[in-house]
Amino acid sequence: MTVVVLAMDGSPDSVAAARRLASRPLLAAPLSGHVAHVSPVPGSPGLSRAALDAENRSQADSAFAAAEAGLPGMPLVRHWLHGDPAAELVQLAGTPDADAIVPGAKGRGAIVSALPGPVVSTVLAQATVPVIVVNPRAAQARAPAQA
Repeated sequence: MTVVVLAMDGSPDSVAAARRLASRPLLAAPLSGHVAHVSPVPGSPGLSRAALDAENRSQADSAFAAAEAGLPGMPLVRHWLHGDPAAELVQLAGTPDADAIVPGAKGRGAIVSALPGPVVSTVLAQATVPVIVVNPRAAQARAPAQA
């Protein structure tokens, strides 16, 4: 069984990563997924701890639901983590002996949309397993226009 850590923050890029994993198998079947959503450490100004926890829980639940919808039939284990996203993803990949980490690219702006964001860059630099970065905007830019 191939074990994958899927980074899900609920963004369109992370949802695209889940869909890509389901629609175009890149790894040997059967797949088992560890879906990771990383929330910031509580301490944001202006929000109570309870309000921040509720907001983070809501975002995590939405991210998990998106992963489950995008990967029907794949066994998934939910991981709601707190802290630095890159560090948490790299650490999680070592726990279930993951074969790969699959994040969305999440580059910012027109020029850097083809480049990974800071979390993915750090995961690429620190991971001890292959990292498969899905960049849906780059794929859309290459796709021919539909009439």
